[in-house]
Amino acid sequence: MRAFPKSKLFGVAVLSLVAAMTVAACGSSNPSNSNTNTTSSSGNKVHPGWPTTLVFGSVGEDDATTLLQSLAPLQDLLKAKLGIHLTVVVGTSYASMIEAQASGKAQLIEYGPFSYWIAEHQGIKLQNVGVVINAPNTTGAYYSVGVVNPKLNPGITSIKDFKGKKTCYSDPASTSGYLYPSYGLLSVGINPNTGVTPVFAGSDTTAPLDVAKGSCQVGFSNNLDLPLIFTQNHIPHSDIKIVWTSQSIPGSPVAASDSLPASLRSALENVLVTDGNAAYFVAHHYCSSIADCENITGQYGFAPPSVANYAAIAQICAITKSPSCKV
Repeated sequence: MRAFPKSKLFGVAVLSLVAAMTVAACGSSNPSNSNTNTTSSSGNKVHPGWPTTLVFGSVGEDDATTLLQSLAPLQDLLKAKLGIHLTVVVGTSYASMIEAQASGKAQLIEYGPFSYWIAEHQGIKLQNVGVVINAPNTTGAYYSVGVVNPKLNPGITSIKDFKGKKTCYSDPASTSGYLYPSYGLLSVGINPNTGVTPVFAGSDTTAPLDVAKGSCQVGFSNNLDLPLIFTQNHIPHSDIKIVWTSQSIPGSPVAASDSLPASLRSALENVLVTDGNAAYFVAHHYCSSIADCENITGQYGFAPPSVANYAAIAQICAITKSPSCKV
């Protein structure tokens, strides 16, 4: 997964804001990172009412450089189609991303479904402009998974065995790392806060890493991020076993601030859904092959916002009564 003031929920979030320069393929720039209407003296060549720079935010990347590298093909696309450079902001939590968009420090955020729902219900004005997908003609739906290291805890074979265990969630506003796991635990009679010893590891990749290393006895991730611990962190497959899988979760959206011109928000949606995919990137030499593009970006492309129904989040909130739902 690549995903609001709201100190009342999360306190003051730590935010690592980096006005990183665009990659060499897009040319050099030195934009401001605190202004929605960032423009250069020459203005946007595609549309005079649009900014020349937008800030893209995400949770889960190691640093701004990693995020910027993953956005390289998208950088090329937005520069060519919309005359816009991307800079990035990397958050330590979904709360920090909500805060960044609310304060105008970022205009595009890749949220998880739950954090997007929270942002909307906290009154932040935003628009879904595309849902992340990992294959063409799909909806971006994914699953939360409960995991254990079977070598360290061979007696844990189902979510029923999580009772009383040190449990790694990812983030209080994570869909797959907290909300759906809470529902799963409640469904077997385990309170997700008092029936386990909760730990917030930070992300859906950190949580299973901590389980593999023994810092937590059990934990939660998702079917998209979990494989990364084997390929990127070189954790043996034998150190992680999936013992629970959730119901389907709607895909993760990219949200644009309503402070952007309506014409730009519409153009962003059209460009992301129509051209923001590995096949287009290959055809326009932004990367060498579909596999190369997917390796760089961590996804195939974007589906229309209409493919995702976030009403399920409200339904799960009503059942779990998660503190993060109280907005």
